[in-house]
Amino acid sequence: MKKSLTYLASAALLSVSLFTVGCGETESVKTETQISTPEGTKTITDEKKVETTGDAPAVAPVDAKPATP
Repeated sequence: MKKSLTYLASAALLSVSLFTVGCGETESVKTETQISTPEGTKTITDEKKVETTGDAPAVAPVDAKPATP
């Protein structure tokens, strides 16, 4: 009984650690714009997340006849 609980606890710990490592990876694009006016300076920060589904991008169609100069 004690041995099976040890195996179960080890498997649970491994699962939790793999889950937290995989969820920590996010990609985003951060843009900062600084605007100077006579009244002062203002900084605008814009952050956008990059969302991908893992699908391959669409392939551009190939023309049947090559262009001739």
